[in-house]
Amino acid sequence: MAAWSGEGEAARERADRSPAGAAVPPAALEPLRAALGARRLAGAIVLGSGLGPLLEAWAPLLVASGKELPGYPRSGVAGHAGRVAVVPWGSAAGLVLQGRVHFYEGFARGEVTFGVRLAAALGARWMLFTNAAGSLDPRVVPGTVAVIDDHLRLFLGAGPARGAESPLRLRGSPYHARRAEQAFAALSREGLRAVRGILGGFLGPSYETAAEVEMLRRAGATVACMSTVIEAEEAAILGLEVAALSLVTNLGTGLSGGALAHEEVVAAAALAGPRLARAIAALAETWAGEAG
Repeated sequence: MAAWSGEGEAARERADRSPAGAAVPPAALEPLRAALGARRLAGAIVLGSGLGPLLEAWAPLLVASGKELPGYPRSGVAGHAGRVAVVPWGSAAGLVLQGRVHFYEGFARGEVTFGVRLAAALGARWMLFTNAAGSLDPRVVPGTVAVIDDHLRLFLGAGPARGAESPLRLRGSPYHARRAEQAFAALSREGLRAVRGILGGFLGPSYETAAEVEMLRRAGATVACMSTVIEAEEAAILGLEVAALSLVTNLGTGLSGGALAHEEVVAAAALAGPRLARAIAALAETWAGEAG
């Protein structure tokens, strides 16, 4: 579990002036707050490559395209629709971000973490990140879901703190131990193959070379992707309890015979979608029912 200074509500109130910089425009919050009404926003989920259809697990109170929310960045990558939904979870509600933007598309840190700060500004208590990832271990086959315990930030720029006296400094892993345990149990109940592991973060857009796969494996990583790491750090700094799930869609370069293509990643994610959707929906509604 992460430790950070300025935790809890006070940290969330600083979401519009986080280490990423740019403020969350009030106009981006207004339609989401209107959709929430009297409901408490329990948490938020980010749906990664090919996982956008998981939104169909709920009947949204609002679905807004990114262009309707001032400041919200929009991806040009397939499988990232760039929509934001408010969904009912019992008497509470959740924020579901359908897709994300990436550094390799040319976006700055403030844009990559915009959705995190949006969730924090609306009062989310926790945030669940999902992504499509490549396996660094031939025993972790496509279709497996890795529950992330820690990560390696490689070639993704500086960490979140700005200056030696920054009050917003991550100390330790951003991932919440209890949330990870509960996520693993939810996946197992749905009959999904699940492992606990470490996420290696790469800039992209090129897939890792065989040498990079070997380097990551020797460093202790289980899976690798081109997202999540910076978002997870930002969320933990802002006081949210963080969990992350990596759906393995391919074996890393050198572990299989063929070249990798983004279309294959999206297709593989779709195959595991229904069971993963049920697991995430059950998990989110359980967490939403917690007091807070």
